[in-house]
Amino acid sequence: MSNARAITWDQEGVDHVADHEELTQFLHKKPGAGDIITARYMEANVRLKVLDRQGEDTSVAEVLGISVEDEQRVDEHEGLHKGETVLVPDRDRAFIRYSN
Repeated sequence: MSNARAITWDQEGVDHVADHEELTQFLHKKPGAGDIITARYMEANVRLKVLDRQGEDTSVAEVLGISVEDEQRVDEHEGLHKGETVLVPDRDRAFIRYSN
């Protein structure tokens, strides 16, 4: 999926999978096509649907929803758009929300 855009996901203050050693099942499970994952972008919560995997450690995903302050849903935030296809490295995502 060469049309997937690489973006810089938030790192500061983000509750990433790697921060939770006691939840090792999440560290070993890699997202697959159809899984719903989350990540943070410019202080917004982003829900994404995994379309494919690029290599061992990156998901190609479609932005399903963006929530900003007070969980207000928006279609665009700081240049990231709902429906856009982006790359999400495993180190930058939060937990798998829903899995097939």
